[in-house]
Amino acid sequence: MTLTPLMKRVALAKSLGLMFGLVAPILLTPVSAAETMLVWGIVLWAVILGALVGLAGQFDRVPLIDLRLPSGFRGGWIGLWMGIVLLLVAQQPLGVIWARSEWLPQPGPGVWWLVAEATLLGALIDLAVTAVSDPPIRDGGQRRSRH
Repeated sequence: MTLTPLMKRVALAKSLGLMFGLVAPILLTPVSAAETMLVWGIVLWAVILGALVGLAGQFDRVPLIDLRLPSGFRGGWIGLWMGIVLLLVAQQPLGVIWARSEWLPQPGPGVWWLVAEATLLGALIDLAVTAVSDPPIRDGGQRRSRH
């Protein structure tokens, strides 16, 4: 099976999301079944974040004003959006797990800090994937092949 450039980009972004997501079970200390599901949900959330960032890399221009989107901005915007979604879904349980963690600073900066972390994570994934996959450059709407 031959992977298209978009498939390679999404696979790499999902892998980076998984690597970042696997930090959650290390840093957070769940004591109940519900908290354990939340921690592993954060791992899967990070994989979805990577997938969305990988897909968004295909769109590097705003068509209405023909403005090029920087890769860090693109990924950061998706990370911000996904961070707000996670916060709205699990604000209280995240605060409880953070307070119980042995590895995170106490008292915690608040669960809204998660939005800043998600924004940074999205930007880092997008910058890394863009640097590795090096998408074709568009000039005047035309794609140039690098080969």
